[in-house]
Amino acid sequence: MRIGLYTFASLAFIGLVAGITYTINPNNYVYEIAGLNLNFPVALWVAAPMLILLIMTIFHMIYYSAKSYISKRKWVRDANEMQDAIYWSLLKEPKVHNYSIPEIKSGAALLSVSTLDVKDSTEGLSDKLGKTINWVQKINNGEYVDLKAKKVAKFLSRENPLVIKNELNRLESDKGFVESVLNGAEEHDKCVVEKALDLMAKSETLFKMRKYAQKIGTKRFLEVLGRSDAGEDVGVTVDNIEYFANHLDFSCSDYIRVEKSTIKVLNPDENLNMFKKFAKDDENAQNAYLMLLFQYEMIDEAKAFLEEHSENDFKPFRALYTLKKEKYNYRVSELINAANICNGN
Repeated sequence: MRIGLYTFASLAFIGLVAGITYTINPNNYVYEIAGLNLNFPVALWVAAPMLILLIMTIFHMIYYSAKSYISKRKWVRDANEMQDAIYWSLLKEPKVHNYSIPEIKSGAALLSVSTLDVKDSTEGLSDKLGKTINWVQKINNGEYVDLKAKKVAKFLSRENPLVIKNELNRLESDKGFVESVLNGAEEHDKCVVEKALDLMAKSETLFKMRKYAQKIGTKRFLEVLGRSDAGEDVGVTVDNIEYFANHLDFSCSDYIRVEKSTIKVLNPDENLNMFKKFAKDDENAQNAYLMLLFQYEMIDEAKAFLEEHSENDFKPFRALYTLKKEKYNYRVSELINAANICNGN
């Protein structure tokens, strides 16, 4: 019962009892306390205890109502706190939350150190949680969700698996994002940067990739040459090849691989001059240069190069030179490859 209604009903009842008592006995009653005479109508003496009881009852009700209100507020606060914890766990960014009620704290505290995966659609959730689950499911299904527009991006770390998956999704659907990732690599997880580099190696030209030469690395550079071998114009020019050679550490087998591509695109003079320069600056390029000389049937130049080095060097090429001198028409690829001239380099 509400306090106001209870007070009104009680006062009405006390008034009724006092009124009936007065009609029965309108006289006064004198009661002496410590020499003090209290002279009041009998009706008042009857109503006084009831009035005192009413006052005590009202204080009792106020006390327990306040206690119940405070307890309810704690439950509501903890419920909201737990819902917030679920929200961040769904976003793979669990945060520490404080709870007032031990019964809630004993279980809900787990949300501060764990993440949640929703396997199916749910009903009866708050609008906040419902929208969050929708975002997460879209990201897991390969879609890109603009978390910045959802006003949560700044609260998520770059190592967050949801952020990483979302950025990988964006790389697949937004080519402009590839360069954005590479230009701000420190703001993205390593696997996102690696994916951006892979995509660049699959679609861009060598000229476009020069800016990221060291990040691209030798393996991806050679993959781009593979696109050239397949007939795609990827910008295999002397300038571009020299640029990557200066910024990457090519091994002997890498130079051999480069030579197989450049011989199909560059004219002989450009190719020979480039590899002659490589051979002068890097011993790893000498086998590729020799191979190129034999490919172009420049036997005298190959002989001159071999004479400049020890007889124990370039033995496969010395054997090939001997065969060429004896007029045996062997092709270079039949006798020499990276495996038998590079010694694993």
